Parts: sequence; structure tokens; C-alpha cells
Amino acid sequence: MVTKIIKILFLISISVFITYSLILFLNYSEVPETVVSHINIKGEADAYSNKNSLLIATGVNLIILIVIGLLIKNPQSANYPFEITDENRERSYYKMQLLLSIVAIITTTVFSYMIFKATDFLDSFMYLIVYIIAMPILTLLFFKNN
Repeated sequence: MVTKIIKILFLISISVFITYSLILFLNYSEVPETVVSHINIKGEADAYSNKNSLLIATGVNLIILIVIGLLIKNPQSANYPFEITDENRERSYYKMQLLLSIVAIITTTVFSYMIFKATDFLDSFMYLIVYIIAMPILTLLFFKNN
């Protein structure tokens, strides 16, 4: 059983993904052909690639979210470092679902940061405002309809 808090947490990652994907796709023509693909520890760009790599990164993030979503829905499929018994089953499944929900948020936020940094969208205050406002609105709309 997936609790409401787990659903909300996972939906936050979905909202972040949808928001940054829409921003990327709507502005894809404005993205330079060559984008930053790696930033060193000092925050300096040290590798570049074609802008299509942003679409690949978005696809990878989608695959990660699908896998995490499936594991949240079916926590018995996850690998646990201890034996699952009748006494610890519900607690263990809940903890795994919570961990996976948080990992989904962190992963998607990191991907969105990479996309925004590579495209210089972070330099535009407008995108940041849209991003911050859209994420909670999408979350609320989803739960209002369910």
C-alpha cells in the first residue's frame, strides 16, 4: 500500500520533471548547438557536447523515474539487506518507499539543474520563478483530480 505522503513526494519529482522538460522543449530552438556537458569542482565548464545530449539526459531521467515508480508501487521487488518477515514487512516497505521517493526528488532536481546550467536558463530569473511556481501547482492539480 502506497501512503499519501509517498505519493505526494513522488509527485513532486514528477512535477519537477514535467516542468523542466516543458521549459526545455518550449525553448529548444533557442538552446545553442553546443552546450556544457561537464562542470569541474570549481564550477568551470570543461566539456561540451551537442544540444541533443539534453534530450538524452531528459530521457535518462524519465527512465529513472519509471523504475523508481515501479519500485515504489511494488516494494517487494526491491533488494533489502535483511530478511523481510511478517513483523518487519510493512515498516520496511514504507521506509523503502520513502527513501525511493526522496531519491526521485533529488535525482530529478539534479537533472533539472544540469539542464538549466547547460542551457544558461539559470541566468534568467523568469525561468526560475516559473519553475518554483509550476512545481507545487502541478502537484496540487494532480491530487485535486485524484
